[in-house]
Amino acid sequence: MAVVYIHGDSPINESFAKEVAEDLTLAYPNHSWWVEVKGGCIIVKHFMLSGMRGTIGMVRHLAALDGDAKKRKQSILTAGGELLERANLIRGAYTGEQIESMELEAGLAKYWHQAAETKVIH
Repeated sequence: MAVVYIHGDSPINESFAKEVAEDLTLAYPNHSWWVEVKGGCIIVKHFMLSGMRGTIGMVRHLAALDGDAKKRKQSILTAGGELLERANLIRGAYTGEQIESMELEAGLAKYWHQAAETKVIH
């Protein structure tokens, strides 16, 4: 079972955050996501990968995303998959594997910590 948090700074952005979260959970089942749409940006974090202060994630500027919904969705799913790969997780369903390390730029590495053991509830 995954936990998903969504937030938007307006009703339209709240709806868009929900759409992004749904796309991520369908593409990557059982992963827990944090999705915010505010200030012209989409902020996506993976709960297990986001670090002690919740600073590890991805940001996409809305203005830079293609107006085509299919291309926009693919861009977000690609970025979400990259987050998973940086932690040596497959781009697919989470099956309970523990995250041993995270591939990050030097400036962000200090914010990441190994997550506590997580159990998947079926």
